[in-house]
Amino acid sequence: MFKTKTLTGIFLVLAVLLMQVGTVFAAPATQETTPITGTIVSVEPSTDAEGETTYLVTVKDDETGETQTVRVSEDTAASLGLLAKDPATGELVLDPTTGEPVVDETQFGQPVTIASDDVIPDEEPEDEDVHPIAAILAEFFDMDAGEVNELHEDGYGFGVIAQALWMAQKLETDNPEVTAAMILEAKSSGNYEDFVLEDGSTATNWGQFKKAVLDKKHNLGVIVSGHADSPDDETAQQEHGKGKDKDKDKGNGNGNGHGNNNKP
Repeated sequence: MFKTKTLTGIFLVLAVLLMQVGTVFAAPATQETTPITGTIVSVEPSTDAEGETTYLVTVKDDETGETQTVRVSEDTAASLGLLAKDPATGELVLDPTTGEPVVDETQFGQPVTIASDDVIPDEEPEDEDVHPIAAILAEFFDMDAGEVNELHEDGYGFGVIAQALWMAQKLETDNPEVTAAMILEAKSSGNYEDFVLEDGSTATNWGQFKKAVLDKKHNLGVIVSGHADSPDDETAQQEHGKGKDKDKDKGNGNGNGHGNNNKP
């Protein structure tokens, strides 16, 4: 009976100890923050995501020689002595042009310690959501996908956008200011006065304008399918034209020499 009670007590003690050990392991470790120390290389005013004036401080690690740049607030920069102060009043010296505090360049090369809590993390830019077709067109025409997507959000279909991009690519040779947005605006308004055709005339409607400027094979389908030639490559168009000329020349002027030479 005694042995049974003793063993039971031992097991209870062990169980309590294991629970305590498990609690210790489960408890989150205290986060350690390491301050940034080193020598000041430069201090430059900047603007954060909210438009507030901040300061980019570049610090060189005295041991490794590596540098890192961190962003701090104006108050932190002032407390670290990185901003110039009027010796008489102790107030920050302001730039007469911008009205912002002036960096004290005499601090360059001096040691500094910046608490990790004083560092302002830079916000990562959010990826702009664009339509997959907009991304394909942007890659093909070597432009920003956001611009193509914006045209689509303005109410234009991707088929018409593709045509406008191709037309702009062709027209900008003579007029670099021509853009797909201008062409689409002309389509919406029906006014094509800004686009002079090769014969010196101006189109009166979209069909006429498109026929005068755009090749029939320039459409959205060939781009999406990957069968389109680069918009900067005129070789395919030239070869296409040569092929037609060759077809026209076939069988023309091929005498068979059936004429008989009459002897005198």
